[in-house]
Amino acid sequence: MKLADAHLHLFRQGYAERNGPAWANPHELKLYDTFRRLHNIECGLVIGYEGLPRFRGNNRDLAAWSKKYSWITPLSYLPVTTPPSLKLLEARFRQGFAGLALYVMTAREAENLNRWLMSSFQLLNRHRQIISLNARPEALVQLAPFLAKLDRCAILISHLGLPGRYAAAPSMREARKILQPLRSLAKLPHVGVKLSGLYAISQPSHDYPHRSSHPFLLQLYDDFGPKRLYWGSDFSPALEHVSFPQTIDALFQLGWSPSDLRGIMHDNLTRVIRGSRSGNGHLSSEDSCNNSSHNSQPWRYS
Repeated sequence: MKLADAHLHLFRQGYAERNGPAWANPHELKLYDTFRRLHNIECGLVIGYEGLPRFRGNNRDLAAWSKKYSWITPLSYLPVTTPPSLKLLEARFRQGFAGLALYVMTAREAENLNRWLMSSFQLLNRHRQIISLNARPEALVQLAPFLAKLDRCAILISHLGLPGRYAAAPSMREARKILQPLRSLAKLPHVGVKLSGLYAISQPSHDYPHRSSHPFLLQLYDDFGPKRLYWGSDFSPALEHVSFPQTIDALFQLGWSPSDLRGIMHDNLTRVIRGSRSGNGHLSSEDSCNNSSHNSQPWRYS
């Protein structure tokens, strides 16, 4: 099966959150490219992050790497402390970014997004940008007005909306309640969910195949449908907890049909990337994720 990765990170000096610099792999790009070839991953959204001092310069690196590796679709890290200027957004577009990576952990940060100028939404919609959103439930509660204004963008919410860690699987009723802030966004047809970071739901994190995540996965399948769900490896942070093949195989434990899995693991993301490249004027017959017919609004489904 061909794959398309909706959530991965690449850092020049490697990612080392808990185990220190000795654990970090300074050749992450080459390592992921090896995994990509082994597992038939055609393309990936590389999520920018500069929220800590050691990761500063990540946007610059992603912009450069995306020009060398056609499988990279980069999203630029953007702080949410203050509204961005049009000049900044235009600069990121000219650098080749297909969209933005936003990290919204608090209700106050969500309110900052709701203060953006209308001209910012217009610019992002005009270029059909992809927006990757890491947000906790308390932030998601307040984000519907912001997301509704980005109706020509593809909004991909990371890690199942960060519902928390569980040693045992909650009931479906409990899962529905926990996911309610995210579920309320299903009415927006341009919003989807990345099925990534399942280790962050497990307690302990290495408890593969992450059965405590299953009620959340099944509920999101019901709410968003298989065409608005996207597999993501969360390379390389995931490698602190599980192997790379396990980040792929976890979703094959749910009993979903082969056609649904093809969409979640590949087709849904390739439609989004094609739509963004078309809006940006970068569509090319040689693009690795451009193998199907073009849909002018590929993340909308009737």
